[in-house]
Amino acid sequence: MKDETFSFKGDRSKPLIVFIHGMGMDAKIWARPEESRVLGGKYPLSILLDGKELNSSFHDLRDRGYPVVAWSQKRPAGPVHIAVDELVEIARHYASRNDAGIILIGHSRGGLIARFFLQKQKIPVKAIITIGTPHKGSSMAKWASFISPVAVAVRKMLDLKDREVQTATYRIMAFLSSDGLREMLPGSELIKSLLASPRLAVRSISIGGTDPSIVKIGQRPLPSILSEIIPPKLLPDELKDGLGDGFVSAESSVFPGGDEHRDFNMNHAGLIFDPAVRNFILNEISSIDYDTM
Repeated sequence: MKDETFSFKGDRSKPLIVFIHGMGMDAKIWARPEESRVLGGKYPLSILLDGKELNSSFHDLRDRGYPVVAWSQKRPAGPVHIAVDELVEIARHYASRNDAGIILIGHSRGGLIARFFLQKQKIPVKAIITIGTPHKGSSMAKWASFISPVAVAVRKMLDLKDREVQTATYRIMAFLSSDGLREMLPGSELIKSLLASPRLAVRSISIGGTDPSIVKIGQRPLPSILSEIIPPKLLPDELKDGLGDGFVSAESSVFPGGDEHRDFNMNHAGLIFDPAVRNFILNEISSIDYDTM
């Protein structure tokens, strides 16, 4: 497989764990987070994590002998169906090394990719775990019409003379207005088709976040800055404390018809690395593995 794929052979009697990254990211967020970059590749992932350790469920499960694989999507901001085709190739290639089926773990849009995969494939899947996935869409994509005035207001408000801080601010705003987010809109064809799909015949578990502090500009979290600029009625749940993780609302992160859901006080990126989230995932996978032995 390509260099962008990270895998560990593990015990073939255990389920294969396939990790699916979100939009605009790559496989390093799972396997080598210390090398992962954000905001157009300019900054280390750590700027979104406020000092959290950079270990993920990829490491936890690998260290316990599970076969694991994570790959970098060729078009991480492209249409979902392209990533689904890649997942088909990954699953077929690595499933041949395994006798116990597959468990899919998707972060953000990665959870939607996993759901589309399950609609079109007969490869045996034991379970799907989604982390901060916008099952009902994300209203962050509606922000395109506010991007320019907000960017200007943020700059004036903070007197952003540091060019790196300016660049970070504008790249965040550019991401919020990108074409790739449009598939994530509530009511998009993609979201509607998933909501109309029948309940999956596999165990489904979802995880949501309730800390909207995506990143700090200066010493202040972005949501608090935007809340002073954007009328309260227009501020989406994704950016409200207790209601979202900065990109996805806690409500939208609930897997429709799923078997179990858990919220954690984490932001969107932090959900991957938080020890409590990882322990929850470990316990769930151990239970799934044991129940189907």
